[in-house]
Amino acid sequence: MSTGIEARTSAGNGSPDAANPADSVEAAAPAVSTDAEATTDTSATGSALSRREMLMIGATGAAAFATGAAAQEAGPDAPAVASGSVAGMPFRAYVRHGTEGTVEDLRLRDIKPTQVLVRTRGSCGCYTVTTSVLGDFPQPTPTIPNHSGMGTVEAVGAQVRRVRVGDRVLVSGTPWCGQCHQCLTGTPEWCNYLAPGGVPNDPIADMADGTGVIEASVIGGLSEIIVAYEEYCVPIFSDLPDEQIAMLGDTGAVGIAATSVYDPVQIGQNVVIFGAGPVGLAAVQGARAQAAGQIIVVEPVRYRRERAIGFGASTVLDPNEDTDTLVDRIRELCAPPTDRLDAGGQIAGRGLISMRGADLVVEASGLDRYPPAVETGPDPTGLLALRQAWEVTAPGGSLVTLAVQTGDIAFPGSAFCLSGKRIYGGQMAGMNVMRDTARFVTAMENGAVDIGAIITATPMLEDVRQAFQGVADRTELGVVITFPS
Repeated sequence: MSTGIEARTSAGNGSPDAANPADSVEAAAPAVSTDAEATTDTSATGSALSRREMLMIGATGAAAFATGAAAQEAGPDAPAVASGSVAGMPFRAYVRHGTEGTVEDLRLRDIKPTQVLVRTRGSCGCYTVTTSVLGDFPQPTPTIPNHSGMGTVEAVGAQVRRVRVGDRVLVSGTPWCGQCHQCLTGTPEWCNYLAPGGVPNDPIADMADGTGVIEASVIGGLSEIIVAYEEYCVPIFSDLPDEQIAMLGDTGAVGIAATSVYDPVQIGQNVVIFGAGPVGLAAVQGARAQAAGQIIVVEPVRYRRERAIGFGASTVLDPNEDTDTLVDRIRELCAPPTDRLDAGGQIAGRGLISMRGADLVVEASGLDRYPPAVETGPDPTGLLALRQAWEVTAPGGSLVTLAVQTGDIAFPGSAFCLSGKRIYGGQMAGMNVMRDTARFVTAMENGAVDIGAIITATPMLEDVRQAFQGVADRTELGVVITFPS
């Protein structure tokens, strides 16, 4: 198979995607080039549509523009655009269909003008995905699981500007369009491209019988090919190993962001982290990198507590041993060295609101989707840890919640309303992926954080079920599915 798609400005006619011709990359010249060298065709005349114009004329008009109804002029810095159809390209992917999950041979459909074709190099295994990989619940539409990945761009649609053919790229679990209400008002972690219906989740490939296959969260990841909308793609200009970059698509980046985005750790502040999985351990490293005072980790699994100490935790606590006294113990650990108020001290306080607690608390433990093969915590629903995390947050402190629980939870109304605790529901820990990914890459390059040390397994696609079983059992930490060149 070719290692690349010939790159030039598209200016031909028609599309082979009969189901939705307006959304396909123009097919002109050869379907797939066997020559990896990119060429640029500057013969087209006219001017490029702005993003605003594309939105105004809609998908059909924009696709017509891209395919020759209006020509695009290619300047010297114009991005590469696939000159031919990529339809029919063979690849393999782990597909959930019906009650089964197997590695399947698929045939690619054409990509849309705003999509990017990525040759996958790594895909991070998130605990929240375990049921979609290992479960036997009915999956009516064949689906490639997961929600992040990284690799090399092999083709781009005619409207793509952010990345180019040959770029190393992260396909993040959260998009950034820079134009929707959330992106413009400071909550880019909820970019509307993420919302159900934000972008179409159409089939990207076909099974042997012609059945269309979609990607979970319009990303997938457990596949040799990822077809992603431009807004999910972050170009990577670094020579860090593939598996480390893949961790920034989800768990590794989320942990670092929890300590540096919503309410960044200040020098000397006390930080408490519930859970020492890959997210929690990345949060430990993020807090250490920002010179936190104490880093207190709550984790029932012994080997994970030991890893937390190795990554910079000052104290580790087993919630099974301290279940009833955990909150009071953490509050005392966070007490200042004096209770003399006129010397900058603090008293504990009485009643509903304790004055003592941590400046930043990260809840990254969550529920047990599967019974762990290691030590279990005191509450498989995850609600106890969530309640404790809120209780040990100091008045005026911040709580970042990153995990998933099951069931409902109650808080004392007056304390909830009056204590001044800032609670951040941490979808991707508040990341602006275009801004923050580059910062985290720099922190990894200069050794401030070591995401590679969290990775404990790098299996290949054939071993995806075994790999995710290790994630479900909590016997593994960072798992990255890898793909040979």
